[in-house]
Amino acid sequence: MSTSERLQLMEAIGSLAGLHEGPKNAFPDGTHYEYDPDLKRTVEVDPSGQVAPVTLVTGKLQRESQKTLAHKTTR
Repeated sequence: MSTSERLQLMEAIGSLAGLHEGPKNAFPDGTHYEYDPDLKRTVEVDPSGQVAPVTLVTGKLQRESQKTLAHKTTR
């Protein structure tokens, strides 16, 4: 990466304030993903409002199993 490209990248990164909301689209069944600041992770929210933590696996968000959650919370 050249010096000018690096400066351009740093300007672009510096302009990101983190104040822009992500997309608000939901799937046809009403399910959507959002960041939960209490859990400090991305969760899947179903139409009834139930929340399930998700993990990125090979480029796709997948629900974590209850077994995985129990293992992670007992540490």
